[in-house]
Amino acid sequence: MDRRDLYQDAIRRVAGRIRESAPEDLAGQFSVCSGFDASSYHRCRPGSGGAVCAVDGSNTIVLDAGSFAVAAVRASVSAYAGSTRLYHRTTPLQVVTVNPGAGNEDFDTLFHDCFHCPPKVHLDHDDPVRNTAVIRDTLEYWAAMEMAAELDTGDLIVLDGTLQVRHASHDEVIENLLNLCNLRGVLIAAVTKRTSLTWGGGHPIVPAAEGLARDLGVPEPWYLCVSAAEGLIDRRETRPWKQRGEQYVARLHPRAQRAFKVEIPKYYSPEMVERVFSALAFFADDGRVTGYPYPLLDAHLTTKIGRDAVGQVRQDIIRGMDLLGMNLADYTGIFGDYHDEFDRY
Repeated sequence: MDRRDLYQDAIRRVAGRIRESAPEDLAGQFSVCSGFDASSYHRCRPGSGGAVCAVDGSNTIVLDAGSFAVAAVRASVSAYAGSTRLYHRTTPLQVVTVNPGAGNEDFDTLFHDCFHCPPKVHLDHDDPVRNTAVIRDTLEYWAAMEMAAELDTGDLIVLDGTLQVRHASHDEVIENLLNLCNLRGVLIAAVTKRTSLTWGGGHPIVPAAEGLARDLGVPEPWYLCVSAAEGLIDRRETRPWKQRGEQYVARLHPRAQRAFKVEIPKYYSPEMVERVFSALAFFADDGRVTGYPYPLLDAHLTTKIGRDAVGQVRQDIIRGMDLLGMNLADYTGIFGDYHDEFDRY
């Protein structure tokens, strides 16, 4: 078999696996397995009695020496009432080391600054990218806590992602956030742009719920509690500190390109759930990304760490190394990457 045949064989194999995960009768299988029918889908009437405050963060690796890396991290909040932005806040850009191995001093310091206590679990991931994501989560949770203390009863906090924490140090943090929201009458939800949630041994759940809604003629906007079907969802995370919300699939606008997974605290009443989705649908008519709540889009666009910011951080680090008597050869010896040279040709 020559090189082209090997390549074509690999493409066919990958395409076959994609077909297996999303078979032609995906919606039909989903209906049989879940027991969902038209009455399982809930219509949501767009409307908002309060503000929606979106929280999002951004992180990027700035320099990587192999033995350790340097990352930039920040978080933003954007609050809207109707089409009016009430306020926007962004945390200072944090520049941290994300070394693999046991412990991370920068994480410990930032966690204490945010929550006035040390993390109960050290940051011990071997992957600098995962370490960076956990540090970004810390800033996002802090920003959400600050907003929960300021918002009014009936307002909604929307997190980008899930209510499932990726690191045990955030277990008590998210519980405190949920308790504060509950105490103040502030609603909270998490919207996921891309989910790994599956059913039936690996089928993607969002297109299955969308396909069944089309087959049943359910008009948008709608939401479906996929947690309601006992044993439907493939449970791959067994640690109790990771999962605390009910899982929904929602298509928030008739012209939405696709649906999203939404997570809401398990203890919410049907009326509270309806208020959450009414608010999300109300804020999902932005023409740029129709169907996606535009406070979240605004938070994403304003917190994003672009190339200019990364370049500035690198130059500032080089300047700092220079002040310590280090030269360009030292910098190249530590952070030099032959991929940079390869890209020149």
